[in-house]
Amino acid sequence: MSKFSDRLRRLLASRGFYVFILIFFIFEAGWIALSAAYPQAFDENFHFGLIKIYSHYWLPFLSRQPPNANAFGAVARDPSYLYHYLMSFPYRLIALFAHTQVAQVISLRIINIGLFAAGLILFRRILFKAGTSLPLANLCLLLFVLIPIAPQLAAQINYDNLLLPLLAWAVLLSFQVIGQLKDHKPSVVTIIGLASLCLLTSLVKYAFLPIFFGGVIFLALVVIRSYKNALGTFFKNLHSSWKKQSLPMKALLVGMLLISTIMFAQRDVVNLVEYHTFLPNCVKVLNSKDCSAYSVWSSDYGRHLQVQTGLKNGSFKYMNPVSYIIEWVYWMWYRLFFAVNGPISSFTNYPPLPLPAAAAILIVLGGLVCVVKWRHKIFDGNTKLMFLAAVSGIYVLALIVQGYSTYRYTGVLENMNGRYLLPVILLLAAIFGRAISLQLGKSISAKAIISLVAIVLFMQGGGFITFITRSDDTWYFQSSVVRKVNDDTRKIINPVVLNGKKQYQTSIWEFN
Repeated sequence: MSKFSDRLRRLLASRGFYVFILIFFIFEAGWIALSAAYPQAFDENFHFGLIKIYSHYWLPFLSRQPPNANAFGAVARDPSYLYHYLMSFPYRLIALFAHTQVAQVISLRIINIGLFAAGLILFRRILFKAGTSLPLANLCLLLFVLIPIAPQLAAQINYDNLLLPLLAWAVLLSFQVIGQLKDHKPSVVTIIGLASLCLLTSLVKYAFLPIFFGGVIFLALVVIRSYKNALGTFFKNLHSSWKKQSLPMKALLVGMLLISTIMFAQRDVVNLVEYHTFLPNCVKVLNSKDCSAYSVWSSDYGRHLQVQTGLKNGSFKYMNPVSYIIEWVYWMWYRLFFAVNGPISSFTNYPPLPLPAAAAILIVLGGLVCVVKWRHKIFDGNTKLMFLAAVSGIYVLALIVQGYSTYRYTGVLENMNGRYLLPVILLLAAIFGRAISLQLGKSISAKAIISLVAIVLFMQGGGFITFITRSDDTWYFQSSVVRKVNDDTRKIINPVVLNGKKQYQTSIWEFN
């Protein structure tokens, strides 16, 4: 048993295994990108439409609502626009050579797969920096790409695919700043670079703001703790670092900070001042007639009117926050592992395959127990793990608060999409992995068995296997080759994978 455990450990730690994970991920995401009909479920038509709108502008600053843009809401005040603006440039080039929508969509999907893959590379570095061993880091990466929603998200046009690598980069820079602060050697280059990156990442998706603010507070506390009663020394060290920079570097740093600040202020700060929120309701920017073309606003507004009527006549009562959180946890787990098609078939959805979904529950519950048990040893002196816990916790709390706020407005359990958790799953994996390792101690055999069982369970339907086994001809591009390849593959997979039930009944899932 010891020989087997040692061989498995060496395999998991090998560079070849890491390369295999990346290749496998690109393959499974590519499979879905080439198979799934446009648009996919995660607002792909919304993102592609905005990319085409921004392709008519050389600068991202919009003074007014663009023509024919009402279907996308108040575009000029949308704080999550940088992905669409940046993606408009490859789209302009692609459109010169690819004249069909299918070709354009597939080309942009491939770029998105590359962005997601870059995020995987950076998240692996985060795991290392946080003290995760090579075998465990690669294991976490493998299980992550076997979460069914991960390749399905990567395989479509969506701003989350740019958020992931930028968020990981911001965490790595934060680690660097933490180390410099603890050594009393703050670098103006790293700090300004981190600030500029966070400002721009907030413009990719405004949901990054809680992580940004949480990171700022955490780093401020590190400064206070490191310098204690000598905060003046911190500013002297920072000034000294500035003086050491060459003139071109100073110009670059000022330019980076100026550009990122102006771009952030033009959307987020103006929204906050003028509308008192980062994301103003469409009707506060446009009139109700124009907003009615935006299906999300129109649907939510109609539900809101129903809620108001129900509250008045007593036919509707809000769920309490505790019950809401229980539902939130359940549906976030469910929608990390389920299969969902786009509007072409009315958002057909099927439940998760049982084994990978159940394995995830066991890992999370076991990890939570171990974290509680070993919390003092995990976080004592490990500022990096404390940082990961802080920003992940603030982000999850923000998701719950925003979701409950939306629920209070529409009366419907919305904003419970498992993909929202993808940005922090690997951050939390560093903490859970450390806790489970402490629990298992030096037992290499136990670690090997648990690792192997987790891999086997996730392979029983994880990743793109869920897409293949749950999908049908209505999910694919109108291509006989695509249909045949997926149908033939399904016939091979089904006998060796535990599929579970394909139909289910629930009063909660709105697309039933």
